[in-house]
Amino acid sequence: MKPYSFILAMALGALSACAQSSIQPMSQDTFKVATTAAPACGPNGARNVAFKTAAVEVIRKGGDKFVLVGDTTNKDFWSGSYGQDMIVRMVPENSREAANALSARGQLGANWQQIVAEGAPTTCAQ
Repeated sequence: MKPYSFILAMALGALSACAQSSIQPMSQDTFKVATTAAPACGPNGARNVAFKTAAVEVIRKGGDKFVLVGDTTNKDFWSGSYGQDMIVRMVPENSREAANALSARGQLGANWQQIVAEGAPTTCAQ
């Protein structure tokens, strides 16, 4: 493999770097998304993975509308990884707050069903 090809392959691998999210229930309508992303993702990549994970989880729990009630970003300077925590509260469709809430399906886009079937994103290059 030529040195240029190797460097290009490594760069492409870094752009599709790994991310991992976990869900922690907090109440019947609230949960926490905790995401850790590789250094190549940067803070925006970690935030995007956490947000998409939140939307997927809202749909999996049978809802569509949600609001973020907490948001924390951090960086592990030892490993270089980025962390993103989001507190998500699901909003009932017929509530007053629904008009101002985000739509999980709308946030995921037209192919939301495929995204939900695949589960939470594991790369920041989506």
